[in-house]
Amino acid sequence: MSWRGFCHPPNSASKLDAELTLLPQQQIRLCCDAGSWDWPISRVDMTPSLGRLPLTLTFPDGHQFIPQDSPALETALQSARRGHRLHWWERHWPAIGASVLAVALLMVLVFSHGLPVLSRALVHLLPEAVAIHVGEQTLTALDEHLFQPSELSETRRRELQQQFAALVAQVPPTPVSPRLQLRRWEAGPNALALSDGTIVVMDSLVALAKTPAQLNSILLHELGHLEYQHVMTALVRSALISTAVALMTGESTGLADNFLGGGVFILTQGYSRADEAEADAYALAQMQRVFGSVTPMQQMFERLEAATAGKDGPEWLSTHPGMQHRLEAIAAAAEAQSR
Repeated sequence: MSWRGFCHPPNSASKLDAELTLLPQQQIRLCCDAGSWDWPISRVDMTPSLGRLPLTLTFPDGHQFIPQDSPALETALQSARRGHRLHWWERHWPAIGASVLAVALLMVLVFSHGLPVLSRALVHLLPEAVAIHVGEQTLTALDEHLFQPSELSETRRRELQQQFAALVAQVPPTPVSPRLQLRRWEAGPNALALSDGTIVVMDSLVALAKTPAQLNSILLHELGHLEYQHVMTALVRSALISTAVALMTGESTGLADNFLGGGVFILTQGYSRADEAEADAYALAQMQRVFGSVTPMQQMFERLEAATAGKDGPEWLSTHPGMQHRLEAIAAAAEAQSR
């Protein structure tokens, strides 16, 4: 069985008439004016037949053969030709549609489940010194550009430290040792947890809480962030997302880079809301266990809602769940507790 065509000698643009013959024992012969060569089919590189591009056979010595009748040779070599499955897939629209849906589903699963699980696993592999360094540098930057020293009296600061120590003693140990820092911030009542175990509470938040239990509910929320190592998880997750999106979109420059940044931002915000909800759930569980009631937490969140009314943007762009949703979760926990 033979096919006519032409061949290109190695490292040459010459075009020679040639003949390809399929021999027994999975051998193939190329004949042209320059000579004749036999090769095992397994050693011949055959390009996939993409669209109307002809089949091209490249031999180990560099010769290339292009047949006049690609479909006939393609059929004869189908069992040995690499890429024939790709050729089949590109000609069948249902298969193409199914492939697109499968890839989309895979991406959803990777971003919704795979990345969070992988991020948390990688955080456990990081040395503790990394979390400590990140936390210290973050607090230094915040003190330089955002925070002011606390204006609470020395007596009040000492009371809060004692209250915090008593609270920490009543909850399970967290992966990093918690410690309390007090600061002043003009943007309103707030608190945050850093990767090294530092919990920063603003003077305005202390003033907003009318009872120690109300303030403790916020402290428990921040302890929840330490328990689940949300800061380090977010850093690792953000790096994984950026890398994954860059690999999928190719080189990210100019406009593509802006779209990449926007997509990563929206994805990260969604993960952050999930972290906040997880910290809320931790605080609810500890409030029930330590204080036997979630009412102080509900009261504190209502006060926070009143103090920050109108300052929240769309929830899908926020790092926190909507306050109404958080209050509904607390109310559900209170109802479950009363049964």
